[in-house]
Amino acid sequence: MLLYLLYVIGALIALLLLYAALRPAQRSISRSLIIAARPETLFPYINNGKKSFEWMPWKDSDPGVTMQYSGPAEGVGASSAWVSSGKMGIGNAVIVASVLNKSVQTQLTYTKPVAMSQLAEISLEPVTSGTKVTWSVNCHNGFFFRLIGLFVNFDKLVGGEFEKGLRKLKSLTENPNERGLR
Repeated sequence: MLLYLLYVIGALIALLLLYAALRPAQRSISRSLIIAARPETLFPYINNGKKSFEWMPWKDSDPGVTMQYSGPAEGVGASSAWVSSGKMGIGNAVIVASVLNKSVQTQLTYTKPVAMSQLAEISLEPVTSGTKVTWSVNCHNGFFFRLIGLFVNFDKLVGGEFEKGLRKLKSLTENPNERGLR
């Protein structure tokens, strides 16, 4: 009976591992928010590492993080690196594409606690009430992340952080005393 139970448990574990292996290797997470400001007002906050750090949610969730900036202050080649013994770990971000008042793509490379890379994009789309700001990230899911993804909802976890950051960007760039767009 015990041997039969061990076979069943082994088969269930094998099925779980097989299911994880067959999950999609690509992951995309995206969140959007309408901000009552023009793309020209928002663009400096997404095209400059120091200004981005003002609204990104990471410093609130990991206050012990230290940042270093290199390369140009903004645009392609602008780079920021972080070191933290907490939640953020160690990594760097480099702007790899920048289209004036439209979008910025950033290559993120994490070295600790887990080595991985992602391509993040923040895009700005003019709408009647301001600008639709969309923050998205695309990455390759190795087997480890596909397995963890069976138990952790990455869309909710990372997407929730994106939502916090977008709300903070909104509060930085909207002026509640003005009726028109900035």
